[in-house]
Amino acid sequence: MNTLEIQSIKSHFSNVLNHYNNLKKRFIESSDELESLNIQLIELKNKVNSLTMESSIIYFFEVKETLSTVEKNIFDLDIEVETPEPPITPEPPVEPEVIVPTVGNVELTIKDKKATVVSKSVSDSQGRITLVTYNLKTSVRNTIEQRTATNPSTPVNFNSILTAGDYIVEAIFSYTGSQSLEQISKSSNKVTIEEDVILPPPSTDNIATLKLSSSQSWGNGFSANLELVSHTAQNYGGTWELSFDSPASSLSQWQINSSKVGNRIVVTSGTDWSGAANFNLGPNGSFKIDGINGNGAGFDNKIAANATLNGKSISLIINGEVIGEGTTPNPEPNPEPETPKVSFPDKLPILGATSVEAIYLSGDKTTVLGTVSIPNTNIHAQYAVYVNGFKTTLKPVELTRRSSILNVNLAVSSLPLLTGTNEVQLVFAGVGTSSITYYTTNILTLIKESTGTSKKSLIGYWSSWGGNAGQTSYIDLEATPSEYDTIVVSFIEHANDYLTPQFNPELSGKVTRAEFAQKVARMKAKGHNVIIAVGGQNGVFHLGSDSDKAIFKNGVIRIIEEFGFNGFDIDLEGQSALNGTKYAVDAIKEIIEYFRAKDPQFVYSMAPEVAYLISDGFGTLYSDLIKATKHLITTIHPQFYNAPGTGIYPFDGSGTPVMCNDQAKFIPAFAEALMKGHDGPAWGNEYASLFPIGPIPEEMLAIGLPAGVGAAGTGATNDMSSFTNAWRELERKGYTKIKGFMTWSIDWDEYHNWQFKNAIAPLIK
Repeated sequence: MNTLEIQSIKSHFSNVLNHYNNLKKRFIESSDELESLNIQLIELKNKVNSLTMESSIIYFFEVKETLSTVEKNIFDLDIEVETPEPPITPEPPVEPEVIVPTVGNVELTIKDKKATVVSKSVSDSQGRITLVTYNLKTSVRNTIEQRTATNPSTPVNFNSILTAGDYIVEAIFSYTGSQSLEQISKSSNKVTIEEDVILPPPSTDNIATLKLSSSQSWGNGFSANLELVSHTAQNYGGTWELSFDSPASSLSQWQINSSKVGNRIVVTSGTDWSGAANFNLGPNGSFKIDGINGNGAGFDNKIAANATLNGKSISLIINGEVIGEGTTPNPEPNPEPETPKVSFPDKLPILGATSVEAIYLSGDKTTVLGTVSIPNTNIHAQYAVYVNGFKTTLKPVELTRRSSILNVNLAVSSLPLLTGTNEVQLVFAGVGTSSITYYTTNILTLIKESTGTSKKSLIGYWSSWGGNAGQTSYIDLEATPSEYDTIVVSFIEHANDYLTPQFNPELSGKVTRAEFAQKVARMKAKGHNVIIAVGGQNGVFHLGSDSDKAIFKNGVIRIIEEFGFNGFDIDLEGQSALNGTKYAVDAIKEIIEYFRAKDPQFVYSMAPEVAYLISDGFGTLYSDLIKATKHLITTIHPQFYNAPGTGIYPFDGSGTPVMCNDQAKFIPAFAEALMKGHDGPAWGNEYASLFPIGPIPEEMLAIGLPAGVGAAGTGATNDMSSFTNAWRELERKGYTKIKGFMTWSIDWDEYHNWQFKNAIAPLIK
């Protein structure tokens, strides 16, 4: 029943009533027959008026049947009445007979977990079918998707990706009847999708992989790179021993220790001036040693064999070729072929990757939701999440009921998005007995709004101890010039346990703790950001457990809250990665998230040295930290100084490196390298390679420079024109959104009669 049918009954009733009234006029006196009809019409009128879409089908047919009976009675009475010379009326046109359409069958097919339906053997000679509605349903008749078509003979494709189960289509054919729209219902055949059985790849015993690569050999020696990649959750830190059989007599590199014992070369990590290991191997981590030299043999694919890490067998790859899986004691005869190792690359694209279906239901500012259709193969137990082409994290493959559909739910806040447009893509690995096939999803575009403003910033470090070796003087915090919009109070340092953070402004002998907190509040009221830095030369923290992390985290929070700082700056040096980076990174991330929940404008910045950004040779603290917290960072102000011997290959193709002490050229070259995401061959590489951290957005980058001679060992100058010329060169290249400048330090600037502030502030304010 529909509105057209109800309207038809009401119109029919009006015609019958008019017929009755005309008949009544022809009677001189009432008769019993006419009175009886009048009563029937009154009752029928009430029923017709109460007929609505909500009325039952039974009531509808009851009204329709009553109307037919009354009409027949009126007609029978009418032909009994003698009427003189009835008017001649033309015969109504004869309506053509309605030929009801017929449908032979509805055929459902499913291919690659998608359904297609088509109606077959349809007969509709009068073209009365106006619409076909197809409802794709499960075996329990729950509708999954509805599609419509105007031509029943045209196949219709459904968009839903189907999981294991039974499916059927219910089709409704709407056609024009004699007085109303009518419908024909038809069910399709049932189709069953079997459950996929997807098993994770078998585990292997290899705990790590050693990669050796070289492009240079000479008569009796070679130059090569060494990379060690861990596959376990064990944190080796700097305590590891790598050994392998080799015809070479030794390896040499200033940051490693190497010796030859019999036919085996044994390599361990060296130490820097502080005694910290230079190469730390964390859980599922890696490090690379560039520019090692081998003596006593030329480099070829026989230069190493039977590699072990701390005595346990590891995989070995030489110039991209898998050489062996290490030493395996007592091998079983005719062993089963081992499943190859899955190694998601650090950067896309993956050559030869196969696309998989992905439906992203939502990709808003908070959550990425959706489903991915997994191929029917052995899928590795983890998949990789790539942001802007860089691998950011690994997630477990958790399939429901061993179906082929993986539900994706990623917090946008967990992704290291850059300001502006970001591309997010997932990569899976199908593992065969001898090969790995990578599968990529479609690319999802996410927009991250800028968290700051276009205003440039002049950032100055303020030393709480007062004076540098007697040369500079203590400066009252409130005497900081107004041009320094961000003041970085230095430093939170460690207690004797290398865990507990300490900061005591009273050591200067100039101010009490309470007075200093009041000064911070007054400077903030004037519009300054007053933040606290952790680290420096005496701020070394060794975090190696959850309890260590809690001590550090809670101590920093207590200091920030006591003095009312509105930001936190990281100036940790390499020895703070002595126990790996996990707990330090997690602690810093949780500190920032704690304060951002209270103040969305809470400042989070860092001042890594040049070496921490272009090489893993000093540990991965900053590269790991930036990867994990890039979405939270306000400013990165690298130290474009204190990097003796460091150079950057510029992008002009000259092939001549620009060294750190040539600041006018080094500043724009290194800044451009940071923003493009490349480094030069500072540690022996001939060609530029990708930064571990990826590109840094312009509006996140500030240029860190010494305020004058004495403030730093290298890169310091009193010729401020070298700094201003470098800024103009960056502007000329189109880098106009760079955040600004940082300097060490405010007291050194005062010592040099404010030469840094006076030269730099007019450039950016």
